[in-house]
Amino acid sequence: MNIQEYIDTGILEQYCLCILADDEMREVESLRSKYPSIGTEIRNIEASLEQYATAFTLAPPRELEEEIWGTLENLNKERHIDLTDLPVINKFTDHKAWLGVVRPLIPPQLKQDRIVHVLRESDKIIQMLIISKTHFEDEVHLEELESFIILEGECECTVGDNVFRLQPGGYTEIPLHTSHDVRVLSPYVTAIVQRIAV
Repeated sequence: MNIQEYIDTGILEQYCLCILADDEMREVESLRSKYPSIGTEIRNIEASLEQYATAFTLAPPRELEEEIWGTLENLNKERHIDLTDLPVINKFTDHKAWLGVVRPLIPPQLKQDRIVHVLRESDKIIQMLIISKTHFEDEVHLEELESFIILEGECECTVGDNVFRLQPGGYTEIPLHTSHDVRVLSPYVTAIVQRIAV
């Protein structure tokens, strides 16, 4: 076997990148154990690949790291929802878990047309439990991203030119500068409404 010709085929680079078929990988490993020059060439290729990777490594933006940690923290809060340290709602939010936490705040009989409980409020975010028999009039938010998740009941949302129905577990986000309204279709709707300042 001409070892140099074998090395020149480029198969060892493919081996180091793990892009060979299984039988070809086994063949290279077998030849590596028989021919020290193949092992030496593989070590040189691996060192070159490592140098290349180091030279062209880009650190992710600091904001991305903060976003990832924030997402992980929020997921942990979602697992153990606590009224004193609420997670941010999103399309993955478990409406049943939220309903279990806010259940003590929901009266057995709704005597008013609408009840609003502020659950969390800061300069950045406000979260409210809203129980309503009545429709929500058309509105537009210029500096707050609004989203909500339905815990009980059914409603019809008009967001811009789109109309859709939401039932328990239904979640929607309202884009900035977009008119929207909500029509209550069941005797009442229970929802978590969230507004985040931008």
